[in-house]
Amino acid sequence: MPLKLLTLNIEHDRHLDRVAQTIATHLPDVVCLQEVFEKDCAKLAAVGGYQVKYALSTLMPEGEKGNTSPRSWGVAVLTRVPVHNQTVAYYADDPRIRIFKESNDPRRLVVMTELQHEGRNFKIGTTHFTWSKNGATTDEQREDFARLKRVLLPYPDYVLCGDFNAPRGGEMFSKFTGELGLIDHLPPHVTTTLDSQFHYAGALELAVDNIFSTPEYRVTQVQVLEGISDHKGILAVVERRTL
Repeated sequence: MPLKLLTLNIEHDRHLDRVAQTIATHLPDVVCLQEVFEKDCAKLAAVGGYQVKYALSTLMPEGEKGNTSPRSWGVAVLTRVPVHNQTVAYYADDPRIRIFKESNDPRRLVVMTELQHEGRNFKIGTTHFTWSKNGATTDEQREDFARLKRVLLPYPDYVLCGDFNAPRGGEMFSKFTGELGLIDHLPPHVTTTLDSQFHYAGALELAVDNIFSTPEYRVTQVQVLEGISDHKGILAVVERRTL
């Protein structure tokens, strides 16, 4: 059987009940989440008996009511299948963890999960790539991409999913499909992965979330899920191609 994969930017703890319900409804084998508070990982993992790999990106200065301690915020991978190895690699120019003040204060990273499923090896990476206003390509993105490319170089094959802040059709998007040789698995008719129901800017035609892969993987049954968070979720079936 192939793997079922979900990727979703959950926007902090603003939509936790909807996120948990989505996971419970679909029960993916692997769930890749961006913009996650570490304190919420256990609640989300309990929905389907997942093990969690959490990676810290930044510290949010505002605490809960009555608690001014910074909160740990980053990327999480939830898995229901045996994990062989997981690594966290930072690709920002400065890997030190900062208190969040500006949009790119989070230290950009990729979590690579290597697992075995029904006798076949899978490598699934997830990241929350460098932000830019209105999806425009910036020098900071170009520099971070060059570092991300070096991080991915040791892996001959992988799936890479997450929030890329790189709209389809733009310069940065073309680096993922061109320089990295990745296949874009977001359905062609999808013009945005931002959910106007919850996104602070309303309706924006920016397809910034995606599931990419090297040619060794077949990604099918791709669904875009709405009504969960300020970003739409992407659910898909992933399998290794027979060589």
